[in-house]
Amino acid sequence: MNTLGNIFKVHSFGESHGQAVGCIIDGCPAGLILDMPKIQAAVDRRKTAQHDFSSQRKESDTVQIVSGVFEGKTLGSPICIIIHNEDAQSKDYSHLKDVYRPGHADYTNERKYGFRDYRGGGRTSIRITAPLVAAGEIARQLTARISCATITSFVSQIGSAKLDVSDLSEKGISEQQKTFLNSSTKNIIDGTFDKQVDDLLEITAQAGDTLGGRISSCIEGLEVGVGEPIFGKFQAQLSQALFSINTVKAVEFGRGIDAAEMTGAEHNDVFIASDKLTETNNHSGLLGGITTGNRLVYHTYFKPISSLGQKQQTTNTKGEEVEINIKGRHDVCAVPRAVPIVDAYSNIILINLLLQNKYAKL
Repeated sequence: MNTLGNIFKVHSFGESHGQAVGCIIDGCPAGLILDMPKIQAAVDRRKTAQHDFSSQRKESDTVQIVSGVFEGKTLGSPICIIIHNEDAQSKDYSHLKDVYRPGHADYTNERKYGFRDYRGGGRTSIRITAPLVAAGEIARQLTARISCATITSFVSQIGSAKLDVSDLSEKGISEQQKTFLNSSTKNIIDGTFDKQVDDLLEITAQAGDTLGGRISSCIEGLEVGVGEPIFGKFQAQLSQALFSINTVKAVEFGRGIDAAEMTGAEHNDVFIASDKLTETNNHSGLLGGITTGNRLVYHTYFKPISSLGQKQQTTNTKGEEVEINIKGRHDVCAVPRAVPIVDAYSNIILINLLLQNKYAKL
């Protein structure tokens, strides 16, 4: 299962330490004028070595489109995107060949396939998302041609440092917050929260430990009627994609788990005779899996990175207990550079649902 989408299909290929990672887009209509600088800029947002707390693997991540585009326009044929791996240092992983790293997929991959690529996680590495971010930007540019919908994502939690987003469905993201986000290298919308994150990351890095967090996303301008009532619910399609991102452990829509503590009278949004549709937005833009036209908010939760700068106990392929000290270049926290990945996967699902909705009625 290496394909995301059923109309605008994105097929992923490549491994962390192979020659390249890439994807093939099938189903992109002809005539879309691609903004290549924006595609490259989107990929650059998820690059490593941009912070002290991120992996120091130095890749140019130059996007190459080798088919499906002529004179800047899509041809309607498959679009092949390739990003070459230039700074893979496989020797850093040679000592892990016969051991199972705690928290990683080493054990499950070896049991499933009979052997595994131990170099940087192989196919399970976050590295494979680089070309998918490029595909997501193409999806966003196509969405802009047929819809007013826009997706904005930002970091709202790192470890114990949390930004209050309880009113996001009601108020959305302010222009001041958007301005801060555009200048933030950590994809954060608030200065006080940014300082809290810096302090926590410094303490965690000194301890040789790692942190997870939360990314909050807001879809504005989405028309009514997108999504299917049973197996194609908007939130079901989007959740499946988001759960495919490395280290994602939970996805929450609107009031999410807080809704379990509310009564029906508290949670129901009363319809009103105005352009607002409802005074409140507890449903967060979704009723019956179909969009209402209200602001749609969701949160994606990430566990801490499993590669620690500490000694850990584990077992090897012989079943012996051993101690490992994982070397290589790893993130203290990968959540900030996962923001463009969440955006990309969201945009790919969104364009699929928008295209599918065109056939909902005559």
